[in-house]
Amino acid sequence: METYTSSPSSPTDAPVGSGGLAAALAWLDAAVANLAAVDPAQEPDLQLATSYLDAERLADQYDAVRLRLLATVDARGAGGAEHGVMAPTAGWLRANLRMSPHVAAQRVRTARALHRGPLPTVAAALAAGEVSYAHAAALADATHDLPPARVAEADPVLADAARRLDPPRSRRVAEHLRDLVDPDGADERTRRQLDKRGLWLAATVDGLDVRGLLDPETGEAVQAALAPLARPAGPEDGRSAPQRRADAIGELARWALRAGDLPQEGGLRPNVNVTIELASLQAQTGLGGTGGWGGVLPPETVRRLACDAIITRAVVRRRPHHAGLDGNDPGATGGDGGPAAELREAASLLPAPLGAPLEMLDLGRSTRVVPSALRRALALRDGGCVAQGCDRPVPWTEAHHVVHWAHGGPTSLENVVPLCPPHHVNAHEDGWEFQRDPATGRVTLVPPARLDRSDQRQRPPPAA
Repeated sequence: METYTSSPSSPTDAPVGSGGLAAALAWLDAAVANLAAVDPAQEPDLQLATSYLDAERLADQYDAVRLRLLATVDARGAGGAEHGVMAPTAGWLRANLRMSPHVAAQRVRTARALHRGPLPTVAAALAAGEVSYAHAAALADATHDLPPARVAEADPVLADAARRLDPPRSRRVAEHLRDLVDPDGADERTRRQLDKRGLWLAATVDGLDVRGLLDPETGEAVQAALAPLARPAGPEDGRSAPQRRADAIGELARWALRAGDLPQEGGLRPNVNVTIELASLQAQTGLGGTGGWGGVLPPETVRRLACDAIITRAVVRRRPHHAGLDGNDPGATGGDGGPAAELREAASLLPAPLGAPLEMLDLGRSTRVVPSALRRALALRDGGCVAQGCDRPVPWTEAHHVVHWAHGGPTSLENVVPLCPPHHVNAHEDGWEFQRDPATGRVTLVPPARLDRSDQRQRPPPAA
């Protein structure tokens, strides 16, 4: 077995506490190098196992020393002294050790609680190698906003719990003690905890990025619902636990959609809506489909979904339609040469297996209510709110008559557009105007180009 011999003195010969911190760290550096020179593969199993457990205990004791050093640095405000400046302790750690903000803040909070705060018994247990840094950090986090005097009373109980339990269970004990230590602050802590909740969804190239924080009650409900669906499907199931949970969330969503009990959104029952070219659906090209929320699905995924889905055929006009914004169109109600006649003629050419019954998209003056078929056509044509600069998707929109039905406007594809609620208010109450692009026929809602008489500045559009 090789040993490290380049140090002037053997680590075991160094007197305890001699020479200050610099000498002690040099001695520790030599000891670590000595340990690193040992080949663990040459050790017998018993020695290997016991040595690792000893190493973990020493690491816990070293963490105790590090936290004591950090608490002293923090107490003196010595962070940045190596450059002759004063810096916040957490920021100093981040700048020099490339720590994340969370880790740096937790490290400082734990050092303060153990060596300058109400958890000295926990600090002693860490120094003795009886608990780990993870235990100490969990207890410091769970008690940092409680009255220090009351935490000091619970300190021996918390240390004893940490000696017997793992860090998550130790934190649970501390959280139970919170209501006993500070019963008057329980309601305020619950409110603050609830205020932190949130769910953030962001579309990416790879799919949907989901991040969030749930309150304890909601978290329990979600985990209880996911548990039976996230179990391995069998011994051959190679999915990781995060993958199984992701699949379980998808299954929960599909169950809710199939049940049909969700409230309507934009006048339609919630469904997964995907638009794909006919050639792609028939495997003639490699283009994928587009979901109602803007996600891009691979073509084979869309073909799989089509095995058990209602397929609505939509004929898209590739040339602009030049009907005016007054809704007047000689052929809009189904006359010869109008869009309804073109639709019937084009739909008759589609393969029969793809065909759902032909649905009229022009109801003229017979009804003000926009039917589901027309709403689906709006989703396909516009993709979301037509207000300038708005990216609200179709499920967050309402159908709006460009020429109001009460003023003679028909319920037709040419006279109806999707608007999100804020821009729907703009169209009715704030004088926003519709413009049709002569090249594409697309209708856009734009803010009025007039001056605010109060300050003679152009009125900015309200946020969507």
